[in-house]
Parts: sequence; C-alpha cells; structure tokens
Amino acid sequence: MIMDFKKLFSRKNRKISRPKRPEYQDKDLQPRLPKIRERALTLYDPSQLASGLLSRLPIELRLRIYDDVLGHRKVHVAFEFGPREYRTDKKKEHLEWRWWHCICTWDQTKGYDHSWRIWRDGCRWANLGGDPGPPNGMMGKLKLDFAILLTCRQMYSEAIDILYSTTTFDFDTRQLLCDFSSLVLPQRFALISAIEMKWYFLNLGCSVIPAKDRQLYHDMWAMLARMPNLRHLEIAVIAHECPNPAPADLKEVWLGPLKQLGKMDVFEVLVPQTYATHLSGNEGSDYLPSSNLRNLSVDEGSNFTLIAFPDITTARACFGSSANV
Repeated sequence: MIMDFKKLFSRKNRKISRPKRPEYQDKDLQPRLPKIRERALTLYDPSQLASGLLSRLPIELRLRIYDDVLGHRKVHVAFEFGPREYRTDKKKEHLEWRWWHCICTWDQTKGYDHSWRIWRDGCRWANLGGDPGPPNGMMGKLKLDFAILLTCRQMYSEAIDILYSTTTFDFDTRQLLCDFSSLVLPQRFALISAIEMKWYFLNLGCSVIPAKDRQLYHDMWAMLARMPNLRHLEIAVIAHECPNPAPADLKEVWLGPLKQLGKMDVFEVLVPQTYATHLSGNEGSDYLPSSNLRNLSVDEGSNFTLIAFPDITTARACFGSSANV
C-alpha cells in the first residue's frame, strides 16, 4: 500500500480549530487569571543539566539574544471578545476572548508634528499616511516572536522579564490597563517600565464635571503611581473642546492627580489644544502656534511635560455654543 503523504498532510486533514475554553466564551464576562492554579507551574531548576547550546553560551550572550528578539519595542495590546483580526467568513464562527498585539511600526520619524502622533498611529487599523511595516503576521502586522519563550523552561525563565521590563505598552483601552494586573502574573505587571496610550475621558470636557469621572480619572493616575518600575509615561487625555467659560477647578481636576507620581525619565501629558490654553496659563489665547505646542509651562517644579494636540472637531466647535449637539 502506497501512503499518500500529500493528502495526509493537507490542510483539510488538519485540526486547526482552537480548543474551546468555557471561561472564555461569555462575551459579557472578561476572564481573569485563576486565584488558585489547578497545578503548580514547574519552575526551571538551575541544578538540572542544560542543553549543549545553552551550556556553551554565557548568560551575558543569552540575555543579548533575548533582548534582540523580545526587547525594546512599542507594542499595541488588546484583549477583546472576537477581535476582528481573528474573524473568518464562517457562519458558525468560534468566538472567544483573545489577545491581539502588533509591534508599532508606524513611521513618524520624518517631518511630522509631535502633537499629531495621537491621531496618526494607524498600526492596528492600517490608516493611510504611514508605513505599517513588513508584512509579517496576521493582516500584515509585525508580531513579536514568542517562540523563544516556548523552547524550554530555562529560556523562558531567563527571557520573560526582558519582555515585560523593556516593552513600551500601548493598551487599547483604559479598561485593559486597569485589568492587566489580573490578566498577567502580578510580578510581571510590576516589571512594566513604559506606557504610551490614549485615555478617552469625554466627560472631563463638561461644564460641570461628574464626580464619578473625577474619581475614575484620579484612580487611573493613582494606579500608575503604584507601579514600582514605571520610568516612561506618555498619556493623551482626550475630551471634546473645552467649555467656555472653563470650569474654575479645571486645572486641579486635570493636573492635580498627576502629583501622585514621582520623577520619571519621560513623563508627557498630551491634552487637547483648547485645554492647554487654560492649563498652561494662556487663557487669553484661543490658539497656540505650533512652535509652542511642546514644553508648555504649568507650575514651577512640575514633574511632567504638557503638550497640546488638535481638538476633536464637533458642531459646537464649528458653530458655537448655540449648536444643537
């Protein structure tokens, strides 16, 4: 009997569907790490014999390899139910909560306005106007190569800290940032040193800012202040154009919570331009020239840099406060 290997290994005969995980099937309930694992993880034992390759490479060289493969990249991270990147044309599609990521390759290095990067980074949605990078990974996105972490326990234990401590995380939503400590091991979350992301706080643009939004905004900054290794932070706070007249306590609401954080290597807060005129003491100016968009003065001794970016355009901005919006 002649074996037809081509037929045996054809895609039709492969079981490519992911195993169903009941805890990931509920769209309305985001899964968390279990408080108690079903079995303890088997940790790497340094007394065990290493492979020939690992035994010949000094630890310094191995760390350089891990750093080159996994380290020092900005990564967009999402955790959603049925991300569109994984969807197919099948009617009976198997949807569940899944991670999605891509390395940020959006080309913003040639003659772009620093303040516009909030809107121009199109890595996930592939907007025109930038370079989405090499066509590697799903939908042409450049992905981290996690294969090295799956090689053996020794490589995993030596490399995993580099992944968390050197990556710049761009979380897709505020909620994911809040939940991330319950989705990964606490010691991994504590290693994070760099975050760049957008926070949508539209109600911070109300004439009377709701107490619930004030508290949530304060708690977000408090959570960042508790991260022991955070050294690089860029947060863009997005709201509709500043009301006129601005609330009397606008500066305290927006910038007061930032005092909870200490000195960092990079600490930049990006705000809509109409807010920047008030927060930086330029209330008499409706427009800040592009040359003044960076390093706006706030208070002497501030631990952050204030940067303005273009406002969200609404009917109110176009037609005034009488617009029906």
